[in-house]
Amino acid sequence: MTFARQSLGSLAVLVFGLTVSILLPRLLGAEARGEYQLAVKLAGLVLAVAQWGIPEVLLQLIGERRASVGALLGTSLVLGIGGAAVTAGAVALATPLLQDNLLRGVEPLLLALTLGGSLAALIGLLARRFVQLDGKLAVYNGLDVARTVLFLVLIIAGAALAPRQAIVPTLAWLTGEVMLALAACVYVARRIAPLATWTFHGKLAPQLASAGAPIQLGLLAMFIGSEGGAFVLNANLDITSVGIYSVGLSIARLVLQVSIALRTVLQPRLVGSEADSAAISARVTRHGLLWMLLAAIALAIGSPLVPVVFTSEFAAAGPVLVLMLPGMVAYGVWQLLAGHLLRIGRRGFLAATAGAFAVASIVLQGVGIQTMGLPGAALGLSLSYLLATAVVLVGFVRASGRSWRELLPVPGDLAFYVGLTRRALATHG
Repeated sequence: MTFARQSLGSLAVLVFGLTVSILLPRLLGAEARGEYQLAVKLAGLVLAVAQWGIPEVLLQLIGERRASVGALLGTSLVLGIGGAAVTAGAVALATPLLQDNLLRGVEPLLLALTLGGSLAALIGLLARRFVQLDGKLAVYNGLDVARTVLFLVLIIAGAALAPRQAIVPTLAWLTGEVMLALAACVYVARRIAPLATWTFHGKLAPQLASAGAPIQLGLLAMFIGSEGGAFVLNANLDITSVGIYSVGLSIARLVLQVSIALRTVLQPRLVGSEADSAAISARVTRHGLLWMLLAAIALAIGSPLVPVVFTSEFAAAGPVLVLMLPGMVAYGVWQLLAGHLLRIGRRGFLAATAGAFAVASIVLQGVGIQTMGLPGAALGLSLSYLLATAVVLVGFVRASGRSWRELLPVPGDLAFYVGLTRRALATHG
């Protein structure tokens, strides 16, 4: 019961994510939306490389009590900030070579802002991870909501001064990441580990880096596979197509808010025994699959309203959305099952799966763009997620000894949530 309530409570982030998904395209238009999307994705690339897979490794290290929280904090931040600075500098040097293809139409100033902001994003990512693993889920979600609210306020105010300009959301994103990093670090220092204990340990650093290396490779592969389609679109079509594609993708990813909410509550519980970890992962995945399917069906039914909600400029995002939804459901299952595999140290398996996904995604999206345009890109991405999730599912079943049938929703699951809602209404009525 507590798990369900915490999961449903963390879905409050969904409301703000939906607001951003609607408001941003309406304020920017397709071209500026595409430009902003490509610029921010470079920060995502830095994060995929520079976090060293540490956030996932912490789950196992803290669960096994291998080092103090202060040592893990200090060492993680030094590795992360150093990696982010080096990666951002390397990407900055490479961007002039990409201005006529993958980054065509993106202003250099936007790239500089997002690359610089990636350092703040990295600090916020690591600090929030410690908040989550400490079980402070209300604070973890509250920080995310506060950042999104600040972003919304800034883009609404900025749109009045510079309408349909990508610089507005870029500056809003940068401000939000800086404020989130500061707030998260202050909270961790006051409530979890005093600042004086944040120390760099030379012996711990190689352990973190080597343990996280497979995850880091996997994260980089996931970034390429999940986000690379936008760059391929820009190189083959135009930046307006990227804006339309990004709207379809952002709506489809609302399905993932279910798995994100469940993972937020699940991961602190995975510090128990491996048997318990497998059992709870299977049970949570079963419930998550039910709600992701319901969310995907609702979004598919509502897809004809895309031109009404986002203006006719984004009408082509409707079919893109429908084609992406099966892949998003599959990816949500992948995320939930991965928690147990990371808990028992199957990082290499997940990294290899992510690498295969990246190759399949770029190839299938490239072929799809050449033959079907925007819908082809969406179909290629969706098929790639489905194939990779099938591999992760087989890996989970073999590693855990659980049956794949345990992951399928049953009628009693829906009845459980209906009863939970009724009891909550009766309590607060």
